[in-house]
Amino acid sequence: MLLRSLALVLSVVTFVSCGNKVQKTEVKQYVMALKQGDQSFKPILKRLIDDYNDHVGYQVIEYSESPDAANSPVLITKGLENRDGKVGWGQWFSQTERRGTSIPVPGQKTTETTTYSLQVEFDEDFLSSNQKEQSPGVMNLEIRKLFAHEVGHGFQMGHAPNERDIMYFDISGDKDFATYWPQVRGFFGLQ
Repeated sequence: MLLRSLALVLSVVTFVSCGNKVQKTEVKQYVMALKQGDQSFKPILKRLIDDYNDHVGYQVIEYSESPDAANSPVLITKGLENRDGKVGWGQWFSQTERRGTSIPVPGQKTTETTTYSLQVEFDEDFLSSNQKEQSPGVMNLEIRKLFAHEVGHGFQMGHAPNERDIMYFDISGDKDFATYWPQVRGFFGLQ
């Protein structure tokens, strides 16, 4: 599949409120790096990101070796499942910066820029027990399901009611990605 580079998505919308124009911009640039945990998982993280981007058809996540260069950290935690009863967590963040005045001033332009990021956390024992490839060159399905599910939360997806959906609260068993990849593309404004 041809992978199209999509390092930065900007959606510009102008709103007029009380005669004051507000230009709104959304920045969806996700750069992931292993921030906490066993560094030997870096090649697995890179492969997961490459696999994910291949399925989306665009580079929606970038990989970085440096946690300082990333806005979307990956945490690998020993005993996460024992502590929380889950093998992974995913969450999204947004930060909005407003420039200009909130009081309408003729000719004054106001801008709002919302920047999105995410954070995922995985249980080290789950990753260790599932890191063996299913077949040469094919990432383990259990790890792929977990990664997609938690990144889905990072892309503002909630849990799905259908137990076969990858966004169902439990990732065990057979899962269907049929609605998942279109939702990811939709989040980025892609077809």
